[in-house]
Amino acid sequence: MSNENLNKRFNWGLMMIIVTAFQALTSTVVIVRDEVNLKLLAVFAAYIAAEWIYFFIASSFCGQNNFELETIGFLFSGIGLTVCASVYDDYALKQMISILLGLFVFIFLLIILRRTDIVMNLRMPIAFAAVGLLAVNLLLAEYNNGALNWITVAGFSIQPSELVKLAFIFVGAASLDKLQSTKSLTKYLIFCLGCVGALFLMRDFGTALIFFFTFMIIAFMRSGDVRTIALVCVAAALGAIMIIYFRPTVAARFSTYRHIWEQINEAGMQQTRVLIYSASGGLFGLGIGNGKLKDIFASTTDLIFGMLCEEWGMIVAFLIVLTYVFILLYAIKVARTTRSAFYAIAACAAAGLMLFQTALNIFGVTDILPLTGVTLPFISRGGSSMICSWGLLAFIKAADIRTYPKLSKTILPDHPLYPPDIKIGKRTTRPTAKRQVSVPRVVGDPINQKTNSQSARKTTAQNASSRTASRDIPVSRQTATRRKPAASSSTRTSTPRSTGTARRTTAAKDVPISRKAASNGRAKR
Repeated sequence: MSNENLNKRFNWGLMMIIVTAFQALTSTVVIVRDEVNLKLLAVFAAYIAAEWIYFFIASSFCGQNNFELETIGFLFSGIGLTVCASVYDDYALKQMISILLGLFVFIFLLIILRRTDIVMNLRMPIAFAAVGLLAVNLLLAEYNNGALNWITVAGFSIQPSELVKLAFIFVGAASLDKLQSTKSLTKYLIFCLGCVGALFLMRDFGTALIFFFTFMIIAFMRSGDVRTIALVCVAAALGAIMIIYFRPTVAARFSTYRHIWEQINEAGMQQTRVLIYSASGGLFGLGIGNGKLKDIFASTTDLIFGMLCEEWGMIVAFLIVLTYVFILLYAIKVARTTRSAFYAIAACAAAGLMLFQTALNIFGVTDILPLTGVTLPFISRGGSSMICSWGLLAFIKAADIRTYPKLSKTILPDHPLYPPDIKIGKRTTRPTAKRQVSVPRVVGDPINQKTNSQSARKTTAQNASSRTASRDIPVSRQTATRRKPAASSSTRTSTPRSTGTARRTTAAKDVPISRKAASNGRAKR
């Protein structure tokens, strides 16, 4: 089977049809619950149309044939839209608009992330913009559920910390090649401390913990030193203990941890209801809109995993958790064959952040971890969270070499990390190393000298053309150094050392001319 057929053996059009059928089936339950709701019908129809428009444009005009991440994003966003519509009819339209904005951010980031030189130029402006956004949040936000993490603009609530997550990964991954000097390292550490410190001042401890975990991933992939990472974690733990000791109000927020059943109708009401109603759903659930957890505060945001267990069943909820794990495994897989260190760091950091946030949400509402009030990516209601989730997906997709087919046809097949059994785009002939046949060279033979000079000029021209093609894409220093041994190894295998010795011996036997005679002959010519 050819490489082109291997890429096209999975029918993504059929997969989109299956996802659309699932969304139509689940949304119908909400649309015709009491009577036909034309508003919800229009919302779900617009959402399904947006999915197919993106799929048609990406596959027909952009040449993409990998839609693993988009399929997961559309599926999870559709589930979240259905859950939101089953509780609040008015929020369905806002949630659908948030999904479209997230899809726009996803496409925009894919365009920006195509070129690493553009990424490096935007590194500092995005860092200043992120710090400035957090500063504006501290000045303009009002306390909401004990935290300063919301800004109201023209009737819309915005959570800046969700948008800063994208900037945090962008700046951290882009700074990977710039951390060679102490000055650059100091700037990056100041940026990280500024973001985490601002989140502590806003009392958004869940997001601060997510930022710290993401910093650990970036630092580990940068250094690979487990002892340094352990030392940083110990220092952070000591800092957290001091904050809790000197700020009793912070410790009060975690007073119900592991004591929710003692305050079943007070501070532990949300978590106890999640555990009770989740168990009542069983394996297959009570049906969409038939649960009781929807009447509890924050049911579609922080407690949405409990609603999935109650109404959709334990099987669906467990499959959703496994899908988040699959996203992390997918990011690790594409990071091994990516074309730059920036993409590997960004993909692993984004997938790790998403999985860690998922763990905080699920384990928090089930009292395995303290309740931090973070959302479930793609599924929880909220525009800022939805935009952030699609943006994280863009970092992972940009690391896949199949995302940019036009780029891969010219540069990536020559990349040392490019898999030899995968071919993207039009079928082209892959250059193979030909075995060189050693020809005895006679000293003073003008014919052999002319042939050798022509072959040398041809080799120089081929090297110049390859260097011109490599200018289309910035490649990291490590990749550039790895290319040289590949070329030298092919030359050594095609021309063994014994060939040169045999050539000199044959030439000496054919023309036994002394050095003086050879010089006299050259002088006469």
